[in-house]
Amino acid sequence: MGLKQDLVFPIAKRWIAGKDMKTGLEAAKEANKNGYFALLNFLGEDVTDPTLAESQCGEYTALQKAIYDSSIKGSVSVKLTQLGLLTDEVVMKKRLAALASAASSMGQQLWLDMEGSRFTDKTLETYRELHETHHNTGVALQAYMRRSEADLSSLIEAGAMVRLVKGAYNESRDLVYGSRKETAENYVRLLRQLFERAENFTVATHDSALIDEARRLSSSHDARFEFGMLRGIRDELKKELVSSGFKVVDYIPYGDQWYSYSVRRIKEHPSNVWLLLRSLV
Repeated sequence: MGLKQDLVFPIAKRWIAGKDMKTGLEAAKEANKNGYFALLNFLGEDVTDPTLAESQCGEYTALQKAIYDSSIKGSVSVKLTQLGLLTDEVVMKKRLAALASAASSMGQQLWLDMEGSRFTDKTLETYRELHETHHNTGVALQAYMRRSEADLSSLIEAGAMVRLVKGAYNESRDLVYGSRKETAENYVRLLRQLFERAENFTVATHDSALIDEARRLSSSHDARFEFGMLRGIRDELKKELVSSGFKVVDYIPYGDQWYSYSVRRIKEHPSNVWLLLRSLV
């Protein structure tokens, strides 16, 4: 491990389970013991090698089976560029459908992560097509994107499961809200739309104000939802939510691509470091 990796790893190891499936499964079991469900992600994106895309799909196939065989309460979340969006879209969709079918047969869900803006249209298009035959699937939507209010309305009409996140990619200001305040305000708008119109969704944020708003909305709306947070972040809050009767899902990434993933999170959202340090107190 190089010097840069040595500096980043003490921070990254709190939200990265490890470099292989075994560590991911161990973290998922730990999450279950704490009363959380697990959402596992094998790190990787922007795959341009067809052989690697096939290998990454194989990892998810094995991961789904390992979750089932270990009686873990959890599912997996994938990125379309991992499965071959940049190499062969037709093959990518076949792989995705196979994962969705496998998840259904094992009583699991299959989630699609949202990537950078150049993939938004294709991700939503692929998800809508998949969801027509696989209702156990969900998709992440980024609140910092200006387009997300219209996208969410369309997804709700289609009966989609949505995981609402703030957004973690460096995007042009004409595509995203330019400040944390604006992003949080849009998150609330989308959150209200979910509680008023959606049947099943995830409130994925570490922001106390947004979590409090979700709790307030839940008291006046009969909505089926869960809170989603990164492994190792706001653990005390997770415990409090579980003790209050809410479902909490731990997002657990693993894999040898941990460094690039962690650097992106630190650069684009320095507040993640503060949240991490606060969790250590």
